[in-house]
Amino acid sequence: MKPVDASTFANSTTLNDQEDFISSVYDQLRQQDISVELIHAESAPGQLEVVLSYSDNVLQIADNVLFAQETIRNVATHHGMKAVFLPKTSMLSAGNGLHLHFSFKDFGSPQNAFSDSSRPTGISRKGESFIEGLLDHLSSLLSFTLPTVNSYRRVGAGCWTGSSVDWSTEDKEVPVRVCVDLNTRTATNVEYKLADATANIYLELAMILSAGMEGLKSGKELRPMASPDAVAAPLPQSLQESLECLKLDNLLLSVLGPELSTAYIAVREYEATNEISLEKEVAAALGNA
Repeated sequence: MKPVDASTFANSTTLNDQEDFISSVYDQLRQQDISVELIHAESAPGQLEVVLSYSDNVLQIADNVLFAQETIRNVATHHGMKAVFLPKTSMLSAGNGLHLHFSFKDFGSPQNAFSDSSRPTGISRKGESFIEGLLDHLSSLLSFTLPTVNSYRRVGAGCWTGSSVDWSTEDKEVPVRVCVDLNTRTATNVEYKLADATANIYLELAMILSAGMEGLKSGKELRPMASPDAVAAPLPQSLQESLECLKLDNLLLSVLGPELSTAYIAVREYEATNEISLEKEVAAALGNA
């Protein structure tokens, strides 16, 4: 696979060289009422990040993600390129994620209920409980948010994904990152980084929200922030390891229901035990298989 350029993070080369493509993507998304906050060059050659705007309609944002991917693919084809969303296309360059940001409001209130400037973390008690719910189920959540063998090629220490069940504030090396307003230093939302475009966006959002809401409803206390002296449980290193965690996760299994749980695990276990090489997967994505 040959990238369209050799740009790096935040480099203007891609924005200049691919201006027609980027403008077309933006215009096509806007025509579908999909709001775009930002498009910029990312860390790998030929890699772009498209940031979709926040919505309080979960189903709408899931639809927008799906429509955005299809739009980007088709616009790329029109411009003589191929848009690839695989978690990894080369072990020598950064991979592709699909990071998800969450905050919430109390019913009937316009205020962000995730924030609380009076608390040391800048996070409300409800926000802390939501995060702890994510962390409690993180290992099994990976079955939905990192659902392919290739997904785990992107994960590890130094890969900006995290490698243990941890959280922190504005730390790129944890899987669950609290984002902070630079002016007020108050927490605004939590970012779930262990997700990519191979996931079913509807299933993964349902599972993540179920885990977070379970923590919120039970008022779970948030564990200490990640630190060099703390020892945290390691994340699953493979799809199969995550599926083993899912089999023991009564909450997520109950959300899926017995029939879908059985089918989902069976399909993913087949894929985990019939690994396709990265080279063949990239070739298939490019239509060369």
